[in-house]
Amino acid sequence: MNDPFGNIFYFVLTLWLASIWWRDIRSGAKGGQPGATACKSLAPYLIAVAGTLLLLAAETVGELCLGIADQQTDVSAIALLAFVSGAIVEELVFRAYLVVETRGETLKWLSIVVFSVVFALLHPYFWTFENPPDADALSIWERALAGTQFHFTLKAAWTTAFIFAGSLWFYFVRFFRFNPAHSILVPIAAHLAKNLAVFFIKLAEGHVTSWF
Repeated sequence: MNDPFGNIFYFVLTLWLASIWWRDIRSGAKGGQPGATACKSLAPYLIAVAGTLLLLAAETVGELCLGIADQQTDVSAIALLAFVSGAIVEELVFRAYLVVETRGETLKWLSIVVFSVVFALLHPYFWTFENPPDADALSIWERALAGTQFHFTLKAAWTTAFIFAGSLWFYFVRFFRFNPAHSILVPIAAHLAKNLAVFFIKLAEGHVTSWF
């Protein structure tokens, strides 16, 4: 996240992916990308953002009560690009594609729970990865096993639980009745609001430590 060139590349890739959805949204053509529909009412956006910020507030207050609020990672200012990119790309991948929409409500919400677990566990809180010193001499699987470290801490569990809850909320605001077109723009707005809030909380707490 603190790699400036990686952040810029990720941001450019995000703009390209977003342009594909935006083209379908503007054309209004059926059969385009999943969720590539317009949501003309302001209410779904307000509800989605409000719910996200309430979850973030609960997470933050909980960290203070549990005494883990200071266990934050430092980031650079350019990481803001990654925060914005992540909000868009993760929605286009998970909330657009990784859901079973056409096999009934039970299977749809079961898939939402399963993919929300995957979404939460993919975030590196229970685990981190660093290339081992002898990486070139190892196979891919040996490298993965040697370089992966697990962290079963209260902070990891707390943050992962709220990522899971946030994923459920993002799925919900895409499919709830106030968003009848199931527009992907609604969960993108919610996710973007969360990531921007997290970045500025880090900034306020002194965890944005450099420009690059």
